[in-house]
Amino acid sequence: MIGVTCRNGEHFSVDPTHIERVETRPDTVVHLVDGTKYVVNESFDEVLLSIRDHRAARTVVQKRLAGGTAEIADHATNVRNGTLRVERRQYDRSVDTGRSAADRRVPEETSPDEG
Repeated sequence: MIGVTCRNGEHFSVDPTHIERVETRPDTVVHLVDGTKYVVNESFDEVLLSIRDHRAARTVVQKRLAGGTAEIADHATNVRNGTLRVERRQYDRSVDTGRSAADRRVPEETSPDEG
């Protein structure tokens, strides 16, 4: 999502995949695929840079996730400044240990009877 500001001062976010086109006449107008139009305070260039940055960040995250056992960090819902931290976990999900992902985070304990 990218953040934009309407002429009335309202701040909101728009999914860049739903943007059909952006034009200036003389105001910057964002047209969505569903026919909705928003007149925004940001310049044409600022909107295009926001879309570019969003797509670049999404591509980087997809490449990192596809490369191994990376997972999006728990704090990902609180992303700030357009950054998203990706963490690699110590376990590999491809190994079937019979334990859930949450259980694999904690080492198995041996019972006192085993031993």
